[in-house]
Amino acid sequence: MKLKRIFAGVAAAALAASTCASFSASAAESYNAFLMFGDHNWLWKSMNAQAGVGTGASEVAAYGVDAQVTKDGTYTVSITSDSVDKNAEGDNPQGKGGTDAATGAVVFCVDITGILKCKDFNAKDELKNGVTKPGPYSEDDIKCKLKSIKQDGKELKFDASKIIYGNIEDQNSNYRIEIYNTYGKTKDNPPIDTSQIVWSKSLDVTFEISGLKGDGTEKAAKTNDSAATTQAAAVGGGADTTASNTTSNTNTGAETGLALIGLALAGGAIVLTKKRK
Repeated sequence: MKLKRIFAGVAAAALAASTCASFSASAAESYNAFLMFGDHNWLWKSMNAQAGVGTGASEVAAYGVDAQVTKDGTYTVSITSDSVDKNAEGDNPQGKGGTDAATGAVVFCVDITGILKCKDFNAKDELKNGVTKPGPYSEDDIKCKLKSIKQDGKELKFDASKIIYGNIEDQNSNYRIEIYNTYGKTKDNPPIDTSQIVWSKSLDVTFEISGLKGDGTEKAAKTNDSAATTQAAAVGGGADTTASNTTSNTNTGAETGLALIGLALAGGAIVLTKKRK
């Protein structure tokens, strides 16, 4: 066995191991989704994501149970009496407001924050949702579908054909599911009967999202896979036919190669272990 070929194999194995470890341990991008809601008197109100709480942004009113959107799938966001109480500081004027039930709606939407590209990114304004940079997706990249609305555990009917999706407020990087908005297009063509909204324990919205597989993480992985292949080919080179590279000490070469492979794999394992912490 030729020692040069063994070293080439070791180098390729080490590079592949480190690349694999890096991508298997890398964290996916996460986008905070929250339920934006205000009842007909604004007595129950949640207008921002929990990720914005504590950022110093003004007028953060976040009282819901949010979801972290990391990949294609089904997610649920909600507002509950418990989450309002938990996130209140003393008397909560933007929570239950002295009433035990939320009735009707002025605003009823789901926002997935920081997921869209944004031409005029307003860092100060977007900080209220904990967003520090615009996302990688265009509106057309994402497909979203409202699956269910439940109040106190019971289904609330809606007309799926009237739900509005997309970059509705184009000055920010949020993707919105507009169920009802008295300041928006759904006011004149409502998907729900707001008079049927009455809840005191929980309001839950479940949605399905797809189109997130083509994100920067996957593209970076493909680029690095290509680079790893190129590097391995460069290290391996062509077949060496010179007599000086032919040796009878095949045992020593094989043992050295196996030892180096072991070290490469161990190194890869160490990298993976560190990244998992």
